[in-house]
Amino acid sequence: MAVVEMNKISLIGLNKDKDNIIHSLMKMGVCEVIGAHDKLSSEKWEGLVAADGDMEGVGSLDADIERIGLVLDSIEKYHVRKRGMFEFKRCVARTELDEVLNRRGKLEELVDSVMIYNERLSALKAEKNRKVSLIASLEPWQSLQIPLEITSTRTCKISIGVIPFSHSSDAFAGDLEGQAEAAHVELLNSDREQSYFLVIYHNKAQEAVMKVWKNYGFSKVVFKDLKGTAQDNIKEAAAVIQSIDKEYGEVEAAICALESERPQLEVLYDYLVLQRDKKKALGKLVKTEKTFMLEGWIPEEMGEQIKAGLEKRWDCLINIAKPEEGEEFPILLSNKGVGSAVESVTGMYGLPHYKEIDPNSIMGPFFVLFFGLMLSDAGYGIVMMLAAAFMIWKLKEGDGKKKFFKLMLYCGASTMLWGALFGGWFGIEAFSRHPIWFSPVEDPEELLRWSLLFGVIHIYTGIGVRAVNLIRSKKYADIIFDVVIWYIFFTGFILFVLPYTPKVNAQEVAGLVEAGKYLLAAGGVLLILTQGRKQKNIFMKIVSGFSSLYDLIGFMSDVLSYSRLLALGLATSVIASIVNEMGAMGGLDSVFKVAGFVVILLVGHTFNFAINALGAYVHASRLQYIEFFGKFYKGGGTSFEPLRVDTKYVELKD
Repeated sequence: MAVVEMNKISLIGLNKDKDNIIHSLMKMGVCEVIGAHDKLSSEKWEGLVAADGDMEGVGSLDADIERIGLVLDSIEKYHVRKRGMFEFKRCVARTELDEVLNRRGKLEELVDSVMIYNERLSALKAEKNRKVSLIASLEPWQSLQIPLEITSTRTCKISIGVIPFSHSSDAFAGDLEGQAEAAHVELLNSDREQSYFLVIYHNKAQEAVMKVWKNYGFSKVVFKDLKGTAQDNIKEAAAVIQSIDKEYGEVEAAICALESERPQLEVLYDYLVLQRDKKKALGKLVKTEKTFMLEGWIPEEMGEQIKAGLEKRWDCLINIAKPEEGEEFPILLSNKGVGSAVESVTGMYGLPHYKEIDPNSIMGPFFVLFFGLMLSDAGYGIVMMLAAAFMIWKLKEGDGKKKFFKLMLYCGASTMLWGALFGGWFGIEAFSRHPIWFSPVEDPEELLRWSLLFGVIHIYTGIGVRAVNLIRSKKYADIIFDVVIWYIFFTGFILFVLPYTPKVNAQEVAGLVEAGKYLLAAGGVLLILTQGRKQKNIFMKIVSGFSSLYDLIGFMSDVLSYSRLLALGLATSVIASIVNEMGAMGGLDSVFKVAGFVVILLVGHTFNFAINALGAYVHASRLQYIEFFGKFYKGGGTSFEPLRVDTKYVELKD
């Protein structure tokens, strides 16, 4: 339950050993290299060192990696073989790597050819889209027998166009033929939006025709660069599409045929990633003619091991020192059990500051408790545990996904426990009538009371963690002012409102209510006197003291937020029981009805489990982020990003 203490490492070595030292650090994966370029502007180092690295080379490698990645994606996309869910990185020996490097020129030619294939596929797709759009625009005019390029004769104009469907086609034709000399109007087509017309009129009727067009919202349609009838152009476009589809299939087949080259491309991809990462690390170093200097962060407990390992193999000078006072270091968390499993939940909110306590081992049990309480069906919990256990078994050690499934395993156990206590087993009514503890459906007020109590415990724990952070910062007086007094004030309020809590006898708690009045008053006075202590003006001290009392509203709001534990728990139970009732409505007196019953149960319970498990995860996270972290957590830490071998497809062996 801690943020790992970091030490700063400074290493001076010979340039001839630089690549090997960097490679060793990558294999260890425990050193975050930081820029040493501040030495270039320092008077002490001025003229002694120069910047190391090759950023142009990094850019070139990035481009090569991107190109190979696109090619691998293309082969994966068009080849029938799909990666399995549990397919792991294969190990590649040095001999295979050497073979790949010897064929690098050939592989780069292959990459160029696939890039050309992809460009051709994009061009074919764009051309097909244009032809499909052309066909769609021509289809309403299929009955038009006049070639599209003919728009006039010596004495007449020929136009095609549309009017909105809200206007009458008959009225449009009648007005046009009645007001224009020698006009011919033909309705070619219509749909839910507009009507399609052919209009032929004498040149002298131009003005009258335009007037009618304006009245009916006639919009003229012109097909530029098209010759022949609409039907001819549709047939031509369809033939082009057929040809495009054929060529598209041939290009896809050509890409698929490169599947045999995929393993070597994957090796080359990961090799270039390692070279790129090395060059990036080198770009953070400074050097002289024969030596280089590296600075970075390493876990404190590994300092001597790293130093001994490097000094044993190479001639180098290594100094390991603690951070200076106030110097921030990257955050690496070290937790076990449920604390480790919830690190991803905290990570979505933000890593702790280096002066803060790591909240995961404290927050973890609450997260699991609340998740299970909101899902609260023992059957769902067992399914969840089995699925999570299977995934943990299949995944390799060190896979980041493993932590998530460990969290799901803990949450499944909590769900099973709460479900058993409440009699929740897939919503089966017989079990809910005989719970081990009580049934929330039958007695929701009891669950509400416990939900609010859990909320108070959760919030009080958060305030307690605030005290621990103050101790770490050596602000001992603030523990009294910002923790103890608030405990007094909030406790007084809780005791004072006890009679209004569900299922509490007011007469039995009269003594506690009386004590609550005094605690509430004493806490309020102390807050008024102390919460403005950082203000310089006496008036502002008083104003700040009185305004701090408003936090009581926030506390009450926070406690009421835990009523969601009741709401989501009831939702799971009620929906599960409804699914069962729906399945049994048709009876079970035939094979088909039994099959229907099974299908309804599977679909219904799967939906209920999925939607409520997601809701439980989201709301359990929200209770941590707002109600719990809001009491003490500042965050703002930067993640520890060590230099390491980070490959995507293969594991390269020396």
